[in-house]
Amino acid sequence: MKAVGLALFLIFFPLHLAAEEAVSNERCSSGLAIYLEGEYAKAFEVLKVEADNGLGCAQHWVARMYQLGHGTPMNRELSKTYYELAAGQGFEQSIMQLELLRKN
Repeated sequence: MKAVGLALFLIFFPLHLAAEEAVSNERCSSGLAIYLEGEYAKAFEVLKVEADNGLGCAQHWVARMYQLGHGTPMNRELSKTYYELAAGQGFEQSIMQLELLRKN
């Protein structure tokens, strides 16, 4: 039962933060706006290019997309890699996500 509660927390906690981050990341990327509209595959294409070019907020959102399987197959290792890249740039939500992932 504890594992189920933790799994639900990991799923819903990042989604709750999505709205808060969207406000603070208005200038992040056009890919973020596409993501928030639910067009995950299209958003992934845009965000992935920006993430690979070093944009921290795009790295964070690509990590989330790998984590949740939005617009791309789920991939825990790639998710962690992109969270680490964004965390290295001081992206607070990525730092918190890495802490949660390391506990599991």
